Amino acid sequence: MDINVKLKNWRAVEKWEDIVGHNIAHHAQAVSVDSENLLVMVDNPVWQSQLFLMKSDILKKIQKYDVRIKDIKFRISDVPLRRRSNEKKKQT
Repeated sequence: MDINVKLKNWRAVEKWEDIVGHNIAHHAQAVSVDSENLLVMVDNPVWQSQLFLMKSDILKKIQKYDVRIKDIKFRISDVPLRRRSNEKKKQT
């Protein structure tokens, strides 16, 4: 895998809140990328289903950042997202 592609794709993680908005970002967090996929952790199955239905619109917005992401994988987090984001803040 080309490391430059992965670094370029990382913009989707960095810009996640800009892409989906604050409300969605509060319940869904982009956590990693590879050469073609973005992994997003969500609060619960309801958000997973809703975001799955919004996937094509989200992918269009992501493409504006000149990335090569072709798919988004939505997974339910076993750690509440608000708690996880607070833990990140404590580490920095």
